[in-house]
Amino acid sequence: MDPELLIYDEPFVGLDPISRGMIVRLIRQMNTALGITSVVVSHDVPELSMIAHDSYLLSGGRVVAAGTPQELRDSSLAVVRQFMEGSAEGPVPFHYPAPDYYQALLAVEDP
Repeated sequence: MDPELLIYDEPFVGLDPISRGMIVRLIRQMNTALGITSVVVSHDVPELSMIAHDSYLLSGGRVVAAGTPQELRDSSLAVVRQFMEGSAEGPVPFHYPAPDYYQALLAVEDP
């Protein structure tokens, strides 16, 4: 019961802003008090920026950037900029695996 490493998978999902802030504080306090390392997997850039020393950005199943949160914010790589800014425009296309909605609306089934 004396871990050197804690792994969190999306610890901020579904939390209200106050609860998210408390979880961020708890992770930081546990790291300091126990002298451990935490690995936090999340899409929540602002929360990660408050607790991370180093961050790794994954895209297409590989690491596309690494560095401190500030280094990632300052990056000139388009894929990093898109993710850090939450932009819909950029090299990473948004695709939900579904048929074309417009075509589905126009489809007429035979009786």
